[in-house]
Amino acid sequence: MDNKREEKALLEFKHALEDIMQLLRKSTEADTVYMYWVNRTRQQFVLETSSTILPNVMFKDRIAFDEYYLVNFKEIENVVQLKVEEDFSVSDLSHYHDHVPVRFLTLIPFINNGETVALTVVETEFQINLTDYEDVLAAYRNALLNLLNTYLELTDLYESEKEWARYDESLESITPKLHKAEVLEVMAAEIQKYLRSGGVSVVARGMDSWCSILRSSKSPGYPKLGLLMEEKSVAYDALQKGRDVFAIHFNQNPKRISGAETNTDGATYAIPIMIHDRRHAVVVAYDKNPLTFKDSVKHKLKNLVRVASLSIQINQGKVDVDKDILTSEYGNFIPEIWERTLATQIKRLGRSEEKTWFGFVTIDNLQELRSRFRLEDLKRLQRSVVNILNPGRNSSSGLIGFNSDYIYSAIITGNDDQACEKWIAAVDSKLEEPVEILGGQKIKLSLTYGMIEVEPNSGDQFEQIRLAKRKLSDAMNGNQARSASNF
Repeated sequence: MDNKREEKALLEFKHALEDIMQLLRKSTEADTVYMYWVNRTRQQFVLETSSTILPNVMFKDRIAFDEYYLVNFKEIENVVQLKVEEDFSVSDLSHYHDHVPVRFLTLIPFINNGETVALTVVETEFQINLTDYEDVLAAYRNALLNLLNTYLELTDLYESEKEWARYDESLESITPKLHKAEVLEVMAAEIQKYLRSGGVSVVARGMDSWCSILRSSKSPGYPKLGLLMEEKSVAYDALQKGRDVFAIHFNQNPKRISGAETNTDGATYAIPIMIHDRRHAVVVAYDKNPLTFKDSVKHKLKNLVRVASLSIQINQGKVDVDKDILTSEYGNFIPEIWERTLATQIKRLGRSEEKTWFGFVTIDNLQELRSRFRLEDLKRLQRSVVNILNPGRNSSSGLIGFNSDYIYSAIITGNDDQACEKWIAAVDSKLEEPVEILGGQKIKLSLTYGMIEVEPNSGDQFEQIRLAKRKLSDAMNGNQARSASNF
């Protein structure tokens, strides 16, 4: 519904108000009649319309509560009659220029949802007998109520139509022209628009686990990035069933993704991403208010995920049954995924206390390993290193990505200033003993880290990548390990 139709409805509403105000003045034989809305948010009376036969009357469009005599009557629920100089001073009728010809005021409240939202004032020279005008006042109040309800229904209808138009735009923003990582990012951003007090996470397989890999930039800090999915969670249930699952949380149960998460309140709607009938990810949408998930909203979210799935599938071609489309052969996430995740983390800076570190990790004694082991063994080693680096397996938050052979990207998040250092310490402690790869062989490893904290206003994801590469190169040169030629 375009804005012109809304403007037309509002204009017709105001014209109708003016007409019934004229009728009220003439039927009560009043000199002046006017109506003010009671705006409690801004502490103001807001003029809607007026009708008068007097030449020296001019009303202010907006007037502060404490500057107008009506402030003492803004909570009335029944018709009240006032007498000038007895109930208030003549000077309080500031809408008159000089002589004030009226002696009596009749105040008619308009009640909506148990609150006085407007006051209509009938000014007369002689006191109105309310019994004689009971039918007139009742008719006026009923007409005003019916008129307002009709207008609200119209605007609700227009807003509903606009909502579906916005939904069409959301669907059109997800196209096969986008890379699959961009599809997930756009889909998450569009779903977030329906979650005023919640967020959205994408859970996918990687790092030899299922974990949260992407959130919208406006999502809360929970569930955390890289949180490992567990059984008896809503996300697990949706993947197991291969269909959407809705759950309202009672006493922090069930969990959305993992038993380790906090703030599991409201409701969650989990929708699998199906590519050639295989479950490659699950979208977890949640909100503090369970009423957010009306049937119409569920329908929209489910279709957004379906369109995203189809957009990825079109460009994916045939996928082997055991292949993950978002990871490298070593199980770490492809560059397009971790770059999108890093870009989202940059947008999130300043929205919460969550901090983000980004960098690269490489193997120190690579030349020695290459001379000792076959290519197949080295590939198995790389998979083992990804699992060792997995933040979720080291009591940390984040994910590990693929940059090139033997060089891994890392995104670490946390509210603790030492979160990145704790992750590095946990990984190094695992490497104190030789790493056993498939086949029983044991390999002694040491790693070099080039990690930076992502600061606000320090550049986009590509600038962070450049800074982290320099950091790793400096660390490698300092260790006299090797040059960073793999970049």
